[in-house]
Amino acid sequence: MVGRDSALEAAGRMVTAARAGIGGLLLISGEAGIGKSRLVEAIVDRADQPLAAGYAVDDPGAPPFWLWRRALREQPEVAAAFDDPAAFTDAGARFAMFVTVADRLVAEAEAAGLLIVLEDLQWADRMSVLLLRHLAGELPRSRIAVLATFRTGQQGPLEDSLEQLIRARSVSQVMLGGLTTQEVATWLNSFPGLANRAELAGPLHDRTAGNPLLIRLIAQALESTAPDNSPTETIERLLTQRDDLRGLVAARTRGLSGRTHELLAAAAVLGERIDAPLLGNVLGLSAEEVDGLLTEAVTAAVLTDGVAVPTVLSFSHALVRDAIYAELSPADRAHWHRLTAQSLESVEGEQSAGRIAEHWRRAAGPDASAACSRWSRMAASQARKAFAHDEALRFTDLALDHAHRSGAADGLLAELSVQRATALFDNTDIDQALAASVEAAELADRAGRPELMADAGLVVHGIGTPAVNRIVRSLCRRALAQPGLTDRATRARLLAQIAVATAEDEGGPEAAALAADALAQAEQTGNSQAILEAVAARHLSIAIPATVAERLELGRKAVELGGLSRQPVAALWGHLWRIDAAFQLGNLAEVNRELAEVDEIARVRRSPLARWHYHRVLSTREALLGRFDQARQHNDAAQELARQMGDMSLTGMYFAFRSELSQVRGDPSELPEGFARMIPQGPDMPLVAIAEVAYLVISGRRHEAGSAFEKFRELPETTPVGVRWFPTLSQIGVVAVLLGDAAVATAVYDKLVPAAVYFGGDGSGTVFCQGSNARLIADLARVAGRYDDALRLYADAVAMNVRIGAKPFTALSRLGWAQTLLARPGTPGPEARRRDLRQAVVLVTQAAGEFRRLDMPGPLKIATEVSATIHAEERSANPLSARETEVAELVAQARSNRDIADSLFLSERTVETHVRNILAKLGFSSRTEIATWAVTRA
Repeated sequence: MVGRDSALEAAGRMVTAARAGIGGLLLISGEAGIGKSRLVEAIVDRADQPLAAGYAVDDPGAPPFWLWRRALREQPEVAAAFDDPAAFTDAGARFAMFVTVADRLVAEAEAAGLLIVLEDLQWADRMSVLLLRHLAGELPRSRIAVLATFRTGQQGPLEDSLEQLIRARSVSQVMLGGLTTQEVATWLNSFPGLANRAELAGPLHDRTAGNPLLIRLIAQALESTAPDNSPTETIERLLTQRDDLRGLVAARTRGLSGRTHELLAAAAVLGERIDAPLLGNVLGLSAEEVDGLLTEAVTAAVLTDGVAVPTVLSFSHALVRDAIYAELSPADRAHWHRLTAQSLESVEGEQSAGRIAEHWRRAAGPDASAACSRWSRMAASQARKAFAHDEALRFTDLALDHAHRSGAADGLLAELSVQRATALFDNTDIDQALAASVEAAELADRAGRPELMADAGLVVHGIGTPAVNRIVRSLCRRALAQPGLTDRATRARLLAQIAVATAEDEGGPEAAALAADALAQAEQTGNSQAILEAVAARHLSIAIPATVAERLELGRKAVELGGLSRQPVAALWGHLWRIDAAFQLGNLAEVNRELAEVDEIARVRRSPLARWHYHRVLSTREALLGRFDQARQHNDAAQELARQMGDMSLTGMYFAFRSELSQVRGDPSELPEGFARMIPQGPDMPLVAIAEVAYLVISGRRHEAGSAFEKFRELPETTPVGVRWFPTLSQIGVVAVLLGDAAVATAVYDKLVPAAVYFGGDGSGTVFCQGSNARLIADLARVAGRYDDALRLYADAVAMNVRIGAKPFTALSRLGWAQTLLARPGTPGPEARRRDLRQAVVLVTQAAGEFRRLDMPGPLKIATEVSATIHAEERSANPLSARETEVAELVAQARSNRDIADSLFLSERTVETHVRNILAKLGFSSRTEIATWAVTRA
């Protein structure tokens, strides 16, 4: 083991600690041929304790947990946990299975310890990686040592989870690099023909970057190669191109028998690891015959003893297997793939559906495409149940492609197209899913399959863009019109889809009526799926503030039904509906409780959509409380997830949030780059379009904003009450306030004033909570000139916002309150006016202090201007100087000029002068009038 001392020491420390009851996981990574397997072999040799070894295979069709099933084949009572079918469809059952496996392994290791070797993790399926992550948390309390190898830079489930895996305190990592020149020189001495040939070390290192496999292959070839003029020229001749490596392997296999060549060809088709029984089945040979041929291949160093389990053989390296496979003619490859597919069918059957499909894909023969399609469809179904959505899509595409090749009928093509649309939707590729649904409906229509037409209409759901809604509604109506569609649950689901599309596009009572009809029909069937979808339709169709109680109950029902039917997405929507209602009611404790449920769904189901919603809710909550930095961080995290999912509607929420935040802070720099370009790309709806007008106002382009606002002037009267009605009118109201448009402010005020008792939220999905609705409605009343209403509403807004800790909106409410006190005319008498001004000073001072603390530059500027206006009015209301005011107050106390002079340390003549000036400035003629003025002013 040249050059691997530190890695061996790290592994030794881990194994020793595990014996003492502190287990661990050592991740060994590096490129192909770097010596990972050889290092593991050395560690195993030194460990001298019970061993469980398994490996992943470079076969997309390998069943879930293949890695672990191989490793635990000598522990059947542990491996039995993998046979629970519920674990592949239910997150709770899967977690329970992980706990069972981990507990049994810990118990198994208690007596003598246990060394688990897991090789080639880069090919492991998602479920196997999740189990390893779970086990890593249990290792510190066990006598288990785990060695896991993987190639760096390969995409897959391991790569996706690697960062989280490494964070576990039980995990350490060894990254193997190439050997140094000195290490190469030391190693060369172990080759009889190259002893004392140290001059080869430098060129060999330069050409191989110290990769042990390449060094060994070239060194073995150099032993029997005549030298050129220099070592460099000799090595260059061997490594002119990659084909020379195949030549090295071919030279190694040249002396093998024809039967052994056949065995190696079949083995190369199967993969790097050698499955002797399966090889025998493929070749039609007995176990003894296979053993003899394998022995010949091992002797020739084409195959090698298994690294951790001596009875398991593998190619000496992946490059060796690749070379043998590349030497096969296309016809030979197709032949061996066909035989392998047939053998897997007979030996393993459905559990290897993906592997069988992959071999049929590469096979030849008139039945190959039909067989590939059949097994791919089965593999896609298994992948979807295991939440491997990318795999489900890949196998569905393969099934559909080969169904076309085999001339399948329209009915089968329609079924596969529905499956493809579903897989695309699961992968959040909405446009492609919609196109596949339309194609499936056409095929189903030609085949006379109304149930498949219905399935096509039900694939895409929960997407609010008008273009999507029009197509979905058309598909569903077309299916409902089919006389052969008799299933009542399906008809209820289609009706619910139509209700959703109607609510999104039009709103109003028609959508609510359709949803109520769908819910009634669904409940009659007792079908949980139909009831859930009808509940969702009903929730959307009544998304207005006044329905908050019913929406809370619908959320509870969705959570309950989602749990009973094991549909986490339904439960997710239920929790989100309840969060929206909790925001509206100002119940942040309930928001936090429901948010924890969303986090659990995101964590357990590994759902990027649930995680997106989790960050979105957090950004809303943090902004409501004035924690703007944290709000931005969560909004950015949600945006990154939306970008990864490729969902434009989710991406739009990032910009909507930043727009709202810029309004609250009064800072145009809050708007991200490209905001103005983003708006026209969003859905064609007033709620999106009004954002452009707000952007123009915030950017200081008030004239342009005024012109653009004209098309929104009639919307308060014409927008139907329904989904997004409240946020649309609210945003129109915000712009009306910014522009000082009294007419529009009045119209919006009249519509929204009943919602003043609530906080932001209406059931249509909270993007940003502006605190108490009373503040916005008070702003509208102020601009509309309804000052008494405004003062009452601002007082309510301050109380409501203080109760939930909404600091930015408490300060904004105080600012508006001060503005109203300053603006309202006709206050009876100077004394009442002075009281208003004093109250306004207190309010605006409190608001300005909060604006400074929270970094809200726009409102702070307004507060400063309001404060200056108040002080200017106070000065104009009192023309006296400070000294004159003091004299007037003492006059009101019936003090004589002599007394006043003594109190103020002035001369009596100076006091007389001040009194004359006071009489002149106030237009009075007597000291009695001065006294009355001073008393009423106090």
